[in-house]
Amino acid sequence: MNDFSVLNTSQALVDLNKQFLLDKLDDWHTTAGLTESVITAITGRIPECSAHIFVHAPEAREYREIEREGLATIPEDSLFIACLAMQEAGIRLDDFFNDYILDDPLLHELLSSAYDGTFLFPVVHRFNLLAFILIGKHTPDESGRQFLTELSQRLKTNLYAASIADQRQRELLRLAEYPVALHRRHNIAELSQNLLEDLGAEIKFDYGIYYEYEEYLNQLIPVVWTGGGKAPPRLAMGTGISGQTAERRRALYVPDRSKHPSFSCMEEESFIQGSFVSAPIQTDKRLIGVITLGRDPDSQEAFGVEHRYTLEIAAAFIATEITNRLLYDELEQSYFSTVASLTRALEAKDLYTRGHSERVMTFAVGTAQTLKLSQDAIRRIRYAAILHDIGKIGVSDSIITKPTRLTDTEFAEIKRHTEIGYTIVNDAGFFSEIRDLIRYHHEKMDGTGYYAKRSGDYPWEAMIISMADIYDALTSNRPYRKAFDRKEALASLESLVGINFDQRIFSAFKTWIEQTTPCFEEKISPPAAKPVASIAAQKTSTRNGSHPR
Repeated sequence: MNDFSVLNTSQALVDLNKQFLLDKLDDWHTTAGLTESVITAITGRIPECSAHIFVHAPEAREYREIEREGLATIPEDSLFIACLAMQEAGIRLDDFFNDYILDDPLLHELLSSAYDGTFLFPVVHRFNLLAFILIGKHTPDESGRQFLTELSQRLKTNLYAASIADQRQRELLRLAEYPVALHRRHNIAELSQNLLEDLGAEIKFDYGIYYEYEEYLNQLIPVVWTGGGKAPPRLAMGTGISGQTAERRRALYVPDRSKHPSFSCMEEESFIQGSFVSAPIQTDKRLIGVITLGRDPDSQEAFGVEHRYTLEIAAAFIATEITNRLLYDELEQSYFSTVASLTRALEAKDLYTRGHSERVMTFAVGTAQTLKLSQDAIRRIRYAAILHDIGKIGVSDSIITKPTRLTDTEFAEIKRHTEIGYTIVNDAGFFSEIRDLIRYHHEKMDGTGYYAKRSGDYPWEAMIISMADIYDALTSNRPYRKAFDRKEALASLESLVGINFDQRIFSAFKTWIEQTTPCFEEKISPPAAKPVASIAAQKTSTRNGSHPR
């Protein structure tokens, strides 16, 4: 009787120890911690065996040991992994290779020799191989195999939960790079038009729409959408999914619209079906818009509450980017207005050049846009063009306003305006990118310009400003000649191709000016002097200091 009691007590202790080891698998915080607990449990229960766990790493598309990363990896698309995913129970390593006729001697040698492997235990969840346990040194006995089978079943649940947690963490880490994608967009309009495309890299969805909030009308205006066919109508606050989001000023998550007592009855945004998430794009002071994403009812993975949190983070990034862009645009516009006022004040001295810099800016920017230059390049040209004659502030008014031809001495004096302009903007860090455009806008490709520099020795964008400068001078009245019309001015410009600017720049300007309304031909100019006999005579009359003053 006593022997029986001792035997029962001993078995109970063994069972209790086994349960204790299995229960420790539930106490994990990271995948690495979980695999470490598994190895500790195996070596504690079967001390004569070694244990190695190869876990699926989806970002690398392989299986590898976490604690010894880089030592050995197995591709997820290998035949070994495919066969092991179909294995329901543990199996001897040699039997596995023989039964499935796996022709991979290198892998067999690695597992059997380098790891001293004897037994495999797959950890499979819904036909997906989450990991596999490789037992080494000795083959476990019947009791050990039963323990490993129970451990594999217990590990399956915990490892699946750990893989989901790792996936969410990877998504959040990837989301940290989302502001970089937003910042690549050149302006708010481009950012808005590409918002769903950029967001699709962070959150997969089948339907999506982005609305901007119109404060005066108190409506949501659709900007970009996908999966909805024709253009969605505007939404009043409180109507539809997005209207509800805007009115409540908080994110929404619904796992199935068709089962929701409220949203299932709404006619608005009917193209959003299945699960959806919606979030306001807002600051603490204003509502900017709303973004709503949906997944098809037949989608293998519906949205979860974690996607709501992800969208909320993304919406906060978007709100910050838009707000910063608006503030920057306001600052730049204020700065540009100041610059424009300065040039207007300078040109007010000379009745014949009034509005000249702004027209040159318009011509130069139009040419740059036709050339499809980057937004940064267009911005530089815009500022350089409006400021190209700023150096004339250091030239005598008597020379600037002289109604007749300049003497050689006077022309030498007015040529100094490019260097004076360079000096003025050189002291302002904001203009460091345009100072050379101002300095060299009177250069020529053949080296006969103000500084005798040849093409390639100065920024090529300066040729755009030079051409715009010449065109405005030709199409403006002067005391000594009548303004050229468009056809005459273009013919004159074409004769300067290869001298003042290249063919590509001239062709772009010609294309732009011919597509532009003739408002520039109708600009207000001072009365002209008596007309000269011909275009050739007009060119000759300005030969002394032929560049526009």
